[in-house]
Amino acid sequence: MGEILSSREGAVLTLRLSNPGKANALDLNMLGQLDRHIDQVEQDAGVRVVVLRGTAGGTFSSGADIAQWAPMTPAQFADEWIAHGNRVFRRLERLRCPTVSAIEGICFGGGLELALATDLRVASAAARLRFPEVGIGAMPGWEGGERLARIVGRGRALEAVLTCRELDAATAQQWGALNAVWPATAFEAGLAGFVDTLARVSPTAARWSKAAIVGENAPAAFYAEAARAVKASADAAIGIAAFKAKTTAIF
Repeated sequence: MGEILSSREGAVLTLRLSNPGKANALDLNMLGQLDRHIDQVEQDAGVRVVVLRGTAGGTFSSGADIAQWAPMTPAQFADEWIAHGNRVFRRLERLRCPTVSAIEGICFGGGLELALATDLRVASAAARLRFPEVGIGAMPGWEGGERLARIVGRGRALEAVLTCRELDAATAQQWGALNAVWPATAFEAGLAGFVDTLARVSPTAARWSKAAIVGENAPAAFYAEAARAVKASADAAIGIAAFKAKTTAIF
């Protein structure tokens, strides 16, 4: 049974996938733990960035645990695995603060779907991304194909899903699936700098800006509501004062 280990450093919460006997394959226990971590983040405004990681210097996740879902009946699979996983992933996607997947090795199947549910993805040069599902008579059921299409375009997403093409880090970055790639020796420093930048922006403005992008097709009224909430926040006063003083805002 896998688990998700958590650690906190300042405003950054790191969630580490851990299922070492199965290359960090995702199982129901891990989905449940992820759901509970999301609850905690929603209740703790001090968390400004959430980082998902796999094994240090190695596998992010090999996918969904086939040993757990293969014996399920079609009805069980649809309800207890797919629908449940999608509910958790949608909560992660809509989390109030920025989320980052840090990928250092293989990121396949359900693991890639998890990474695509985060806002941003960074990787070491050794990272490999792949959807192998159609090759074993399955499909990316946790909305990974749809999310990939929104990020890299329909044609490339169809190629990745229908041919099970494995993407190296350089190709994934060229496609837009990865936001940054660093050599393995520079990965920790690159990740730290990237996350630090996210942790320093206005949390109020970040929350509403993210909602405008992730929510898709937001009605015109949303922007008036968002602008009102941001302008009324303490962050707005801090930002304006810093702008006038020609200094860096500290939120």
